[in-house]
Amino acid sequence: MHADALLAQWGSHCREAGLREAGALGAQLIAAYGAPHRHYHGHGHLAFLFREIETRRSLIGDAALLRFAAWFHDAIYDPKAQDNEEHSAAWALQALPELGAAPGWVRSVEALILKTKSHHTGPAGPDEALFLDMDFAVIGAPVSAYRQYAQAIRAEYSHVPDAVFRMGRSAFLANVLAQPRMFRTEIYEDL
Repeated sequence: MHADALLAQWGSHCREAGLREAGALGAQLIAAYGAPHRHYHGHGHLAFLFREIETRRSLIGDAALLRFAAWFHDAIYDPKAQDNEEHSAAWALQALPELGAAPGWVRSVEALILKTKSHHTGPAGPDEALFLDMDFAVIGAPVSAYRQYAQAIRAEYSHVPDAVFRMGRSAFLANVLAQPRMFRTEIYEDL
């Protein structure tokens, strides 16, 4: 999705949530997702999440919460860091009140962002479970889409030697396959 289309979507999401439309913040987020090192965690991933949210809209209690969790969940993304979710959540925690968001709602956005660190760990309400599955959906995607994802992830981790990357990726996938279920919701489990 082009940056201009994302900025228009940001404005629409702010209006629909009853928040001030801070175009500068939207532009900062879009620029962050457009950084050259983002081969998977970029504009396309955001656009995918927004499409999934709209597709599943009738099942979602608070679409605004999921949209803003999407906007911020990978806002900070450094493949060399282990605390991207914490920094992304902190950005949401700082920025959303400035748009007029209620403190409890902001804490819910923050909590959901932090849950994306491990899609299978801890309890999740229905909206949270859907969002976590949306964010993780590529793991169960058709082979061609999964291959594109795998290539993009490899590009994001180009600083890691091949043997080390293969070991880490294998451990990640083994952990996913060791779970009783791949997804939290029947919707994504059955796709």
